[in-house]
Amino acid sequence: MFFSVPTCSEVSDEDGSVYTAYDIHLNGAAHSAVRYSQLHKLNEQILRRFDTSALAEFPPKKLFALSAHEKEERKTMLEVYLVTIGQQPEIAKSNLFVDFLIQSQKEFNKLNDADSVKITVSQADGKKISVDITGSDYTPEVLRYTAATLGIDTKHHPFFALYLMKQETKKKSVVRRLQDMECPYLTLKSLDESHSIEIRKSYWDKKHDDQLMQHNVSLHMLYIESIRNMEDRWIKPSAETLKTLKQFKTAGLKEQFIKVVRSESMYGYMMLGSGSVDYPDQNSQEEVVVYGGAEKLKLVFKDGKTISLPVRRVKCWTLFTEKKDVLSLHFLVMKDVLQWINISTSSSNVILISMALQSILDELVLLSKGQQLELTRVEATESYLPISNKERKLKEERKKRVPSFSSLQNQENELFMEGLNDDDL
Repeated sequence: MFFSVPTCSEVSDEDGSVYTAYDIHLNGAAHSAVRYSQLHKLNEQILRRFDTSALAEFPPKKLFALSAHEKEERKTMLEVYLVTIGQQPEIAKSNLFVDFLIQSQKEFNKLNDADSVKITVSQADGKKISVDITGSDYTPEVLRYTAATLGIDTKHHPFFALYLMKQETKKKSVVRRLQDMECPYLTLKSLDESHSIEIRKSYWDKKHDDQLMQHNVSLHMLYIESIRNMEDRWIKPSAETLKTLKQFKTAGLKEQFIKVVRSESMYGYMMLGSGSVDYPDQNSQEEVVVYGGAEKLKLVFKDGKTISLPVRRVKCWTLFTEKKDVLSLHFLVMKDVLQWINISTSSSNVILISMALQSILDELVLLSKGQQLELTRVEATESYLPISNKERKLKEERKKRVPSFSSLQNQENELFMEGLNDDDL
């Protein structure tokens, strides 16, 4: 997850006292606004429960009112602090921190936990379902309700995920996968009508298909997603293969359809964005479309050339966003030779590619440990200080501000070189 604190605002409390509210952006989008005291309380709890040696310094309390310079300095320190939390999975995925993010989003939107609402979720074939939830339900809960409404077998729920989509001129594009620590209803509510939520498969390795094909509903979900990916030209079968697939589609032979289409080289890959890259020639910028799939990123160039970047050969990656929107991969191009590969694209694509890369690595870690995909279960820990009602007046203004996040964020790869030998380089 990628944090920024782009702005802060002076807010009058209900009793007339003035405090500073810090705007938190998560994965490039406005998430909430919190007081320093809320973050200070969170930090104290983190200090008691976790090893914090890798975290940035938390800004200290001040006895007197802060000057404009000191407020800016505190805002910067809070951003760096949150960025380093995002780089520590033990803390970032803990109930304590996830609950803090969920509570702050709910409080920012002044939502009552008991408020019953309906949320519309699309399927890959464009069909929509209405799901009964409460507005404060976080992503894993909404996914469970959606999967249950569709009739997906309970044991298959972890193989699906909810994605935020955006309607482009001719098709929908993936904005990002919804995270465990957000409320989909509130996220969607904060965006314009071009955005929607879609249920798609959550995994990268196509061997998981075998489990899903044993159940009719899960098989159907794979089937319609494969057709959608062909329509969007993520998968481009040969004329002969396309003829076979059309015959299976006409006959309603979904399992046979999947078995044939999964032999395509781009099956299981997600289009993550277009831009330019300085690889393999470091002295030039070539137009490229970036795809993510099992164990690899793929660069597809304008002339049709494809270069695979195995994620185990990515030592780390860095996000730049203020003066340029670039994702830089420190990549092992050959034995003992590391090279920075710079992908220039939009800030939203920088986030999407980075999140996909982390997701691919997370799945590989699970597989290496012989573990199965699981849905996150977050239990509430405790409430945090509420935000004043008067602060809500600033909410819409904040949401209209350009999404932002830290100009430089580093992600390390714990699987770097694992399982590779000289023949792989």
